[in-house]
Amino acid sequence: MDKTSVHASVVQEVTRRMIQLNELLQDAFDATANESKSSAGDKHETSRAMAQLEQEKIGGQLIEMTKLHAILQRIDPTFVSDSIQLGSLVETSSGWFYLSVGIGILNSSGNTLFCITPNAPVGKLLVGKKVQDSIEFNGKPTRIIQLL
Repeated sequence: MDKTSVHASVVQEVTRRMIQLNELLQDAFDATANESKSSAGDKHETSRAMAQLEQEKIGGQLIEMTKLHAILQRIDPTFVSDSIQLGSLVETSSGWFYLSVGIGILNSSGNTLFCITPNAPVGKLLVGKKVQDSIEFNGKPTRIIQLL
């Protein structure tokens, strides 16, 4: 597995999610504008309040995705450390992990990996470990095979 390709896939996924959230936010703004033109009375106020809550929710998600994108911009995918840290691509006996941002399972170049933060429970166990070290997660021993 190539760390530069993995990093590019993660950036692409976060960017895709940001675009999707921007589209949802625009749709929510459009719905609010259309609602204000059509209804009157209590029903109108309720609909408008619900639309504003939806805008705030989507806006919050967009802010979080923007933060994730900023974290990814700080990672140099060509840097390889001898111990696990932010930006490490790790092969373990339980699968591949990319310590970057917490976006869950990602398929990159035909491989499945877990994109986690160093602060995730398994991330905390991995940080600082080296090849051939082991951790135990959920009662299951896991050996570190490769560090990219």
